Amino acid sequence: MFSNISKSLLCCTNAIGPNRALAYALTKCPVFLEPPLSQCRNYHEVTGDIVCPNMVRGIDHLRDPRLNKGLAFTLEERQALGIHGLLAAKFKTQEEQLDICRISIDRYEDNLNKYLYLVELQDRNEKLFFRLLSENVEKYLPIVYTPTVGLACQRFGLIYRRPRGLFITINDKGHVFNILKNWPEPDVRAIVFTDGERILGLGDLGAYGMGIPVGKLSLYTALAGIKPHQCLPITLDVGTDNQDLLEDPLYIGLRQRRVRGKEYDEFIDEFMEACVQRYGQNTLLQFEDFALGNAGRLLAKYRNKYCTFNDDIQGTASVAVAGLMAAIRVTKRKLSENIYFFLGAGSAANGIANLTVAAMVAEGLTKEQAQDRVYMFDVDGLLSTRREGGVPEHAKAFGKNIAPEKSFEACIAKIKPSCLIGCSTVGGAFNENVLRQMAQNIERPVIFALSNPTSKAECTAQDAYNFTDGRCIFASGSPFPPVQYDGKEFHTGQGNNSYIFPGIALGVIATATHHIPETMFLTAARTLANYVSESDLALGRIYPSLSEVKEVSLAIAIEVAKMAYDEGLASVYPEPKDLSKHVSSMMYSFHYESSMPVVWDWKPEEKFNVRPVQPVPKNI
Repeated sequence: MFSNISKSLLCCTNAIGPNRALAYALTKCPVFLEPPLSQCRNYHEVTGDIVCPNMVRGIDHLRDPRLNKGLAFTLEERQALGIHGLLAAKFKTQEEQLDICRISIDRYEDNLNKYLYLVELQDRNEKLFFRLLSENVEKYLPIVYTPTVGLACQRFGLIYRRPRGLFITINDKGHVFNILKNWPEPDVRAIVFTDGERILGLGDLGAYGMGIPVGKLSLYTALAGIKPHQCLPITLDVGTDNQDLLEDPLYIGLRQRRVRGKEYDEFIDEFMEACVQRYGQNTLLQFEDFALGNAGRLLAKYRNKYCTFNDDIQGTASVAVAGLMAAIRVTKRKLSENIYFFLGAGSAANGIANLTVAAMVAEGLTKEQAQDRVYMFDVDGLLSTRREGGVPEHAKAFGKNIAPEKSFEACIAKIKPSCLIGCSTVGGAFNENVLRQMAQNIERPVIFALSNPTSKAECTAQDAYNFTDGRCIFASGSPFPPVQYDGKEFHTGQGNNSYIFPGIALGVIATATHHIPETMFLTAARTLANYVSESDLALGRIYPSLSEVKEVSLAIAIEVAKMAYDEGLASVYPEPKDLSKHVSSMMYSFHYESSMPVVWDWKPEEKFNVRPVQPVPKNI
């Protein structure tokens, strides 16, 4: 009985006004505990698409960000919900609120402050946040995603305000399913999770890496319309080897060295099993920012067992290959006619290289012929089978039986690549000599500086144009301002994964796809490349404007859905007759909806001669 008293008191003290007195009275009168306990609820328990009207108090509509409309509540809604007087008298439409948000965020000069404003907006008014983001993608994507999200992760202990997602630690091993049950939403369809060991190009940020899954899932909704309640960000906290964080008084994670080896693998196994046990076998599980030593091997281990992908490997590969496909229209060279040189031989580089090989095979080369056209350079120099230590296991396919070379510039001059792709996180690695050599190698060199954040980019867009005489085709991982060269202005393309992963996720969720094959990312790449217009190419970019990313995501989702049915990967049956309509019907609405209950009339009753009420006979 004591536990029941505690539960009731805890629940009811979340209420306001007279209910606090009621909570006190209940502790004095336990006999009345059970009914209030069953009726009392917290506002944040409103979840999913279905809101049960008799379980939602009027004030929940102001407290729950999923229901809150601010001053957009009509007079009828305010009076019916019992919130009249709790809001100022003025009525403001969602459009008027958006204008106020734009003015408010523009008052901040520091991008981290803008990030915090958007986080707080999401905490109080979900639909307003997602509509603001979805209608101003070019302006706010760099705030909620790269590059500002990297700074937010570095400052996460300082800016942490309220729980958003789950932190599951290595100390919870054996009880992961219990923690997943604590998440109040039962209809989770997509989980983005990280262990924080390789956040962007910033390295091991441990529990501070939570900003990445949160940001990614915000883009799931803003760019592809995946319903926010279906998204769950998770950080798997196994410690950190970052000494600065271990000594940081603001650090919010486990203050211990990283757990590795068998215990780590058992923990990841348990997590994957617990996710599908809790949410179903078709739950999308996206690996995010795992270090090289784990990223590739975990993808290989789980890709045929779960509905899973690694965005750093496969998403990056898909957007990069889409850029290479679009560049064909400028260079007039087929993919199979290029020589590719990668600075960096990690998970991202191997992902791009493998998908590029698949694309060249589709053009008619054998796999071996395609691999022969790909070279890599890592911290130990050119990937040569003759070098001391040989070629790393994860990059064996791209090791060459040639003389070792530790000078990157010398390799560019000797191998004469036509496409130079940076995945090194070494800022400025594509220096003037490298870029000028690329301009000598080929008339229209392709230069991709893909490392994030901006400070880690291998070169700037301006340098790429300056040192290739304005002849390069350039793309970067983080945004760069327009380039001025020889009296012309060029708007360079950003090879941003956000073109790919939201559309992939929407297509997978809409069809309940049970596995995600590599060819699905090639399909997404082709779809994105086909979306690039001639006007885009004339401006110097090989990706469509970020303002079009919602349309791109929907197009990718539809193509992914078609592929899922063609290859027997979908679980939604019967197959919808109109896939475009089906996918669109699964998407989130960014607009306010009525808070009034649905009412309807009954048809009039038939008329009967009803007998008068008779006394009940005494003998019954």
